[in-house]
Amino acid sequence: MISRRMLLLLDVMCVAGVGWAGVLIGALLGGIRLVPTAVAVVVALVLVLPGFIAGVVTNRRIVRGRQPQSGWVRSVWAPPDLPRWGLVLTGLAFFAFWFAGLSAIAGMSEQPPAGDSAAGRRQVDHQQRFALGVLGGIGTGGTALAAASLARGRRTARTG
Repeated sequence: MISRRMLLLLDVMCVAGVGWAGVLIGALLGGIRLVPTAVAVVVALVLVLPGFIAGVVTNRRIVRGRQPQSGWVRSVWAPPDLPRWGLVLTGLAFFAFWFAGLSAIAGMSEQPPAGDSAAGRRQVDHQQRFALGVLGGIGTGGTALAAASLARGRRTARTG
């Protein structure tokens, strides 16, 4: 099992990855590419993916009471148990990243004319925005899942 300190570290990394993706997408929407695409995507991936995986793994719950029909299922995945404002904030952030990624797809579907370097740069910007939109959405979900696990752990530590 993942310790609470490790889960907190991974959650903070996830938040940093979401912030990284958000700042870079904002700069791209403003017409400025702050870092090359490879650097932007690798840094976002390194920050976001461990927290997302930890959030999914720690949101399993042991089945109690009536056993499931399948004998090999001993735990089930549970959705995040967060306050309503936390779920709304997560949904809004996820939607913003989703919209940034989808709007980038529209720009990537255009074929840039041969020799037009400005169109080529815009194409690369759209690709970076799409990748960061996907990773930002994953990071948003990972942050919510890890935060829910931390909150649940705090509640059970107080009661038990």
